[in-house]
Amino acid sequence: MIVKQKNLRVFHITVSKKDDFLEYLKKNKLILMEFFLLLDGEVDEDIEKIVDEGGFCYKNISTCRLRLSNVKKEVIDEKPKKKKKIQKTLEEQVPKEKLKVYERPIRSGEEINEELPVVVFGRVNSGAKLFCTQSVSIYGIIDGLVQCDGEYIVLHGLSERGNLIFNGEIVDKGLLQNGILQKITYKNSKIEIREI
Repeated sequence: MIVKQKNLRVFHITVSKKDDFLEYLKKNKLILMEFFLLLDGEVDEDIEKIVDEGGFCYKNISTCRLRLSNVKKEVIDEKPKKKKKIQKTLEEQVPKEKLKVYERPIRSGEEINEELPVVVFGRVNSGAKLFCTQSVSIYGIIDGLVQCDGEYIVLHGLSERGNLIFNGEIVDKGLLQNGILQKITYKNSKIEIREI
């Protein structure tokens, strides 16, 4: 027997209206095919049949006892200040990379997983994937898949083939403008887009 622990990229979708879910599934099929889907709520046999026939990888968790928790965005520091000073001194001795810069396009077939903020001075080509837990700045068109879980994403445009996920939400291409630098943030449980 071989046992390996894996981290999965998951979309947890609670179905409340069948028609809304099917429309969402159809609209975002290309991007959702790249993720494992956890479905709960009003999931009936018709929905399961459509998801099966669509080739999605999913699990209906309506009857599971699994408790899903939300990711905390804020970290509460309960360490005494004395320990904090010692930790700061150690961090100063070991230089850390604070930003990952790509001065080239992200090529088709390339997959980048970063835990540092990312800056790309080029495009994200079709078939390329960029996953980042921090903020992202892309000074080229996005033709591939970009997932950003940071405070913001700065981008120059999103092509018809490109897909963007910001803090777990698929960004509607109709809200973005190509050729114009824009900043996307998440405020009051809502995506906010503004020109820079």
